[in-house]
Amino acid sequence: MTRDPETLANPRLWIAFASMLFVSGITNVFPVFFPALLAEFGGSRGATAFTVSLCWIGGAVFGPLAGYLVARGNPRAVVATGLGASALGMLTGALAPSLPVFILTLGIGAGIGIGLTGIATQAALLADIYVRRRGVAMGIAFSGSMGGYAVAPLVHWTIEHAGWRTALAAYGVAVAGLLPLVWRWLPARLESARAAATSLTADGQPTVRRIVTSAPFLMLFVCFTSPPFFGYLATTQHALYFPARGFSAEEASLMLAVGGVLSVSGRMLSGVAADRLGAPTAGFLSFGLSLTGILCLFGLELWPVRLLAYAYVLFIFLPLGSRATIVSVLLSRLTPPRHYGIIFGILGIGNNLGAAAGPWMSGALFDRTGSYLVIYLCGAGIGLVGLFTLAAFVLMTREAASAGPRAR
Repeated sequence: MTRDPETLANPRLWIAFASMLFVSGITNVFPVFFPALLAEFGGSRGATAFTVSLCWIGGAVFGPLAGYLVARGNPRAVVATGLGASALGMLTGALAPSLPVFILTLGIGAGIGIGLTGIATQAALLADIYVRRRGVAMGIAFSGSMGGYAVAPLVHWTIEHAGWRTALAAYGVAVAGLLPLVWRWLPARLESARAAATSLTADGQPTVRRIVTSAPFLMLFVCFTSPPFFGYLATTQHALYFPARGFSAEEASLMLAVGGVLSVSGRMLSGVAADRLGAPTAGFLSFGLSLTGILCLFGLELWPVRLLAYAYVLFIFLPLGSRATIVSVLLSRLTPPRHYGIIFGILGIGNNLGAAAGPWMSGALFDRTGSYLVIYLCGAGIGLVGLFTLAAFVLMTREAASAGPRAR
């Protein structure tokens, strides 16, 4: 069988985008549910935010398994299972009588879905057919989760007029609607898996164990862990922070929508930048923009003006999520195609754990200190760690980068 052409019209690419939008994207639209959940169930901000943390813990647990199953087994069945679990979790969460039941049903269901349909799965599916345009393809697919921010005004409107339960149930129905498309268009086996099965030897190729125990992998792991950590520290309480600074709830939700458009665009642009300028350059630019956004939040604590609020939206959301695209290209410096899905799944453990820690820490820090400034200081420190580990990875893998254009 010949390899599918690297066209951006490939149904596999847009199924990846939609899956990321409606599964991983629920964690990004969650801030507009925050006030309604606190009003109905009460409880602390940390406990409510733990819903998102549990989603990402599920991603950390199931992501590596998904990477292995997609690379060695049936990708179609893996994605369908993840979509089914997510839909069930959202629909049962919409019926939850208490906060603990809500946390468990949505957190576990969406967590399984994030693990089985998230970045490890989509990276393996797309790396199987895209080489020359891999950065752009990954950017488009991964931007789906950022689209959760873009639909925030619609979700906010639904919550205001029909309640949060209706809004969440509608999300679950949308997830279930993807199942027929997945069964029609996704493959039962990857081309790279077929090639590996017919190959008698893998001479000269590093093993999975050798890759994951190397110093460059450790640097990339920490680098990939930090962005969702400081990103969720900065954004989880968005719908509560800006009304407390004099903005209306509608304006706060509109800012999230603008941020979602920027995030979707940023992930796509980061793919173009990684293909054209090189993934390291794209990575340094993305971390620089994120740190600038956190500086804007510091400024808002001292001088709450709209200009700084809009600058925060630009600099935080434009690079938000771009590191997944960039890392998907950088990973070519470490692993051959046959290990790509498995290694990306292991890297995803850190990314998911960072995403799990961010919302919970944001709520816990505010519950303990009553200060947003403390949250943003922690975010800045974590961002600097990510920047330094990216620099270390680039220095350690310079030799691999000179091996060919794919190493960029």
